[in-house]
Amino acid sequence: MEMRMQQMVQPRATQPDEFRTSDLGIAAFLVAQDTPLLRIENGGERVFFVFPGSAGQSATRFYRPGDNLVDARRFHFSLRELRGLTKGGRWR
Repeated sequence: MEMRMQQMVQPRATQPDEFRTSDLGIAAFLVAQDTPLLRIENGGERVFFVFPGSAGQSATRFYRPGDNLVDARRFHFSLRELRGLTKGGRWR
């Protein structure tokens, strides 16, 4: 699974139609659901993953067991890809 982002930028004010999280698990969950990752922002000590605003509703279901399951393999690959993007510095 290869992720494509529209841009990778420094932090800026989140638009009302965007959902922003620094939680790797939530970001991987959304990517595994085929939610487009708009960009990754460098927040200093933290990295922020930015998605379309509608992703916020899916993200709230992430913590409710059984409500919104994703394929385990897709989730695993999403985690690996996002970790690679952030640890390797490819998001700068």
